[in-house]
Amino acid sequence: MKTVLIVDDEKAFLSSVIDGLKDFAEDFKVLTAINGEEALEILENQNINLVLTDINMPKMDGFQLLTHMNNSYSSIPVIVMTAFGSDEIMKKTEELGATLYLEKPMDLNELIPKINDGLALGSKGYIQGISLPSFLQLLSIEKKSCILNVKCKNNTGKLFLNNGSIIDAETKKKNGVEAAYEIIGWENIDIVIEYLHKHRKKTIDSLLNHIIIEALRLKDEKTEASRTQSKSKIKDTEKNKKGTKNKVRNNKADQKTTKLEDNIVSVQEKLKEFAAIDGFGGVGLFTPAGENLVMLKAPDFKADLQEIGVLANNVLMNAQKTALEMGVGRGQLVHVEAESAHFIVRCLNEGTDPLKSQPGKTHIHMVLILTNDSSIGMAKLKVNSIVKSLADDFRE
Repeated sequence: MKTVLIVDDEKAFLSSVIDGLKDFAEDFKVLTAINGEEALEILENQNINLVLTDINMPKMDGFQLLTHMNNSYSSIPVIVMTAFGSDEIMKKTEELGATLYLEKPMDLNELIPKINDGLALGSKGYIQGISLPSFLQLLSIEKKSCILNVKCKNNTGKLFLNNGSIIDAETKKKNGVEAAYEIIGWENIDIVIEYLHKHRKKTIDSLLNHIIIEALRLKDEKTEASRTQSKSKIKDTEKNKKGTKNKVRNNKADQKTTKLEDNIVSVQEKLKEFAAIDGFGGVGLFTPAGENLVMLKAPDFKADLQEIGVLANNVLMNAQKTALEMGVGRGQLVHVEAESAHFIVRCLNEGTDPLKSQPGKTHIHMVLILTNDSSIGMAKLKVNSIVKSLADDFRE
């Protein structure tokens, strides 16, 4: 009989999972450990077929356990549990037919098929299919020191972190911050973690969030240039061949791009309503991972709206997680009152899971900045009404 090892320091969680898995006792046996050290002892003395581990644990956390398993138990598939995830993680793991990532809180009906998939998976001793910006932010929160070996198709690179900050990076052709920008912009990546045992010279001084923001901006510029080039080729083809226009219109990818462009125009018109509010500084729409969708900024507002959006997303995600842990339901709005500005962050998530996106469901974050408090009440009412009106514009 196959054996599943579940590693988590929350005893109440372990008890609930064990109780929920009783009906599957004929399919697999369940063992538990409350930290990485206990898990390694069990791995040394038992035949384990699958490990399901949390990240945050005392003595030896999930990152360290993964590193040890990479070196000594690479044939055992691992499912990582975390409250910090994104729709990109789910989408990629489903494409692979693998279950290497699970987001908390989780449903037993979701857990069972993932365990079965993991048991059938075979050897996966490394982390795969993860959004690198989200994973870096998780490492930053946990103040981890490690080396991330990142692979994307034929490209390989390394990111060096010390206490959660990037201190150096390298690819085959680049070093330092330029290498970091390139690596963070990669998609469909594999990651292998090594812990940083020797001193690495610091060549990068920028904050992690600044590096992520710049990397995403460069990636967007590259994507936009590619899109412009594709449009130019289409126009040239239209001039030289009759009937090409109809063929292009029938192309699903082009239809989706046209629809998105039309929607963005509609969204920008809706966001202009905020400009009439006294003290308006700016408003932006972002994905839960902090990627910019649409922004509108007042001419006299000097701060970086995209950077604020990434940071505000982190505040909202932490507040949502806290609300769930308190048992008070979804956290939908956060209001941060600073010395010189107010930040109102609103989540619109049509899915059933409070923290992750689902196919066919809109999941966006709106960030509104006001430079005075004279219209806070009206601003919150507008945020609630306008963000709901945007659901159709971003639903795939």
